[in-house]
Amino acid sequence: MMDKLKGKRIMVWTFMGNARMYEALRDYGDRIDTIGLFSFKVDKTGTITESGVAISNMLTYINKWPHIRWLLTVANDGANSIFKALRDNTDGAQDTFCSELVRIMEKYPWCSGVDIDLEKGDDYSTHEASTAMFAHIYSTVKSYDSTKEMNICLPGMTSVNGSVGGENWCVYGDLDKYCDTASIMTYGMAWAGSAPGPVSPRSWLEGVYDYAVRVMNPEKVFLGMPAYGWNWQIYDTPENLGEYYRGTSHTYYAAKYWMQGVYNFTDDAPPQPFIPILSYWDDYDMGPWALPHVYDYMEGRDATAKTYPQMAEVYNRRNYLTAYAKQQKTEFGEILIDHDAEPDSYSGIVSVSKTLVTLGEDGSATYKFTIDEDGTYDVAVRLCYPFWDKNSIYASLDGSTVHFSENRLWWPYWRTTFWATLAKGANLTAGEHTLKISVGVNGVQFYGFRVCTDFSEEPTAGDAEYTLAPRKFKDINGDMVGPATGFKLTLEMLRRKPDSALVWYEDFRDEQKIPESYWTTLSGEWDVWQDPNSDANRPYSQLEGYGQLAWNYNGFSDIHLRAQIIIPPDGGGKSGIFLGSLFLCINYDTQRLELYEGSTLKGSYSASYAKTAKADLRSNPSVYTIEMRKRGNKVRVYSSTSYTLRFTATVSSGGGYAGIRSDMPVNCQLLRLGDAWTYEPYERFDVIMPDGTETSYGRIERSNCTWDEEFQVFTLTSDVEESSTRSESISLDYEFYHSHIMPLECGNDYSAKIIPRDINIWISRLFLGDSDGFSILYYQNVDSLIYWANQAAYRWKLRGMCMWSLGQEDMRVWEWLPKQTE
Repeated sequence: MMDKLKGKRIMVWTFMGNARMYEALRDYGDRIDTIGLFSFKVDKTGTITESGVAISNMLTYINKWPHIRWLLTVANDGANSIFKALRDNTDGAQDTFCSELVRIMEKYPWCSGVDIDLEKGDDYSTHEASTAMFAHIYSTVKSYDSTKEMNICLPGMTSVNGSVGGENWCVYGDLDKYCDTASIMTYGMAWAGSAPGPVSPRSWLEGVYDYAVRVMNPEKVFLGMPAYGWNWQIYDTPENLGEYYRGTSHTYYAAKYWMQGVYNFTDDAPPQPFIPILSYWDDYDMGPWALPHVYDYMEGRDATAKTYPQMAEVYNRRNYLTAYAKQQKTEFGEILIDHDAEPDSYSGIVSVSKTLVTLGEDGSATYKFTIDEDGTYDVAVRLCYPFWDKNSIYASLDGSTVHFSENRLWWPYWRTTFWATLAKGANLTAGEHTLKISVGVNGVQFYGFRVCTDFSEEPTAGDAEYTLAPRKFKDINGDMVGPATGFKLTLEMLRRKPDSALVWYEDFRDEQKIPESYWTTLSGEWDVWQDPNSDANRPYSQLEGYGQLAWNYNGFSDIHLRAQIIIPPDGGGKSGIFLGSLFLCINYDTQRLELYEGSTLKGSYSASYAKTAKADLRSNPSVYTIEMRKRGNKVRVYSSTSYTLRFTATVSSGGGYAGIRSDMPVNCQLLRLGDAWTYEPYERFDVIMPDGTETSYGRIERSNCTWDEEFQVFTLTSDVEESSTRSESISLDYEFYHSHIMPLECGNDYSAKIIPRDINIWISRLFLGDSDGFSILYYQNVDSLIYWANQAAYRWKLRGMCMWSLGQEDMRVWEWLPKQTE
């Protein structure tokens, strides 16, 4: 006989204790399969006490709905100290807990069993002890009464060690045999202190349940969904609002009241008007969201104008602007002479064309130009340093010589043309003048010069301009209204932690593979694979080979070197990065990250490394990030995508060539070279507001460093970790930055310009709202809950869906769920 309820079981918890909870129990108990009676708490001694909704209040419904699995939910309220004491059986806490579970089941013999809700465990190193704890609990329940069942509440995991909240004690496959059912708590990706977004986004749900069904019995698993939502206030910082977090939890009906204009941000009373609004439907994450009291809104890509190098990008459907490298911005005033590279005469070894002159041994080139009238002029030359050892050239104006050179590895204009000042405010008479270039180091390139009225240059990350058009809304009385006090502009931005000032970023995606002008094969064989099916300008690529591949420069000393290593099926042994005789490698045989100086092991860190199967090598490789930072005779070694410091070592090697090295075949998708002492911050941006004022945001105060105003980088003055130079942390999430109150008028259009002073800042969204309060509101409604209930049943073939928690939901959902009594 076909089970009509297969995949459609519903579990809820009695947490709220509100009128709607009792209404749902009264009217829709026939739609519920399992209820966790959220009335029991465990402390760190293992003792269980009753709190929350009283069991006596539930007896009417327990008697009315005998088909429901009534489970006694025991929670630790997310206290790590309690979880740890139970796990480690501190002073017998785990033993006490198990005997207490028997006690409450004896006290309430009608119960179907227990629901174990233990949260905030520790990392993966504790997974065996954590699993053993659940095994003990499960055997205790079954020994007491084999008909009693045990549900366990599990954090959302996308893999072993794959918790977004650090709950890596949990290994689904190990826990599967120690439960009758499992509720996976996939509600909470977005929370009070996070950036606004869906509480249960699709990407997270898909990652969790694709993994769960591979390692657990799907028919045990409930897909967890929130019945609630969050309203994040985005018109000021939480501390200024008197809040710890900007988010406030809401039931479905509270969200509905915002839509209907029942609530506002001035304590649900004047002066802020009461405005009914429409919500948006997110057709990807399948849920509604709204922008209460926001008068204009746009994404980063909606700029009416932007200047290079700002460019539009997309990540997780967020359309933002960013810049990956600064460009030189030049201004010339009136240009009187715009001379190309072709000289009037030259001597020595010189490569000559109309666009480019390259100076070799004893090379020089002479240019004649004529000024029409006496005046004060600027003269600028256009140069290129092709490599770190091609970095010096002389130029003279009427015999006055300037030496142009560069020795900083991180300097952003290597291998690209740039303008430099030969003369500023030079008094040039009418008539003929002479400009001459001569070799400093062979290979420097000259592209021409300009004589102008006013030359200036600076590095820039570009800017973006937006048009804001606030218009009045119709309030609940039908009147057209606007803000009572004024407007605020809030910018949603993503900053990042500083990284070493970039010297070279190599992802092997360029059309020219491993050009000999930049790379040298010291040993072995190397090639680049590029995705043949990609139509991208720079398709995904992997370097592959063995031996030593180095930049064609042997003058490296203090550098920061990072690589993303993939171990192919025929790989193994030692593979990694090198600087001179220093070799940082993944040793597959010892399962360690090891640093060698010559043949001497200088330090190691135990980890877990796996080869990638041939079928996954291009599309889903196991990628290991390793890096070393050498300063003088000290080397710091890091690994993982979060660049975690693993160990330090003292060395004597000076330097030399640098690059990638491997005993056996290895693949690499990124090789990054940075400066060991100088950092690029990814934090500051300026804003020209709609009222014309300019405000700067994001720059962090630092100690133990010197600041370069021109390039906006800082250099450490002592050998410390960058994080020690600042007291302010940098979020890895989107952040909000707020303007002052502006007396703008509805009906007018206004301009706002964002000017990033650093690269790698994401311009995500702009919100122009009522200064008395505006927000981003996400919630769940019947359409969202039913969609995911169907995904649970038909896509993943789970037991069903669980909702946190009863009394918060859109009550219409029950009409769309099947009766559990049929």
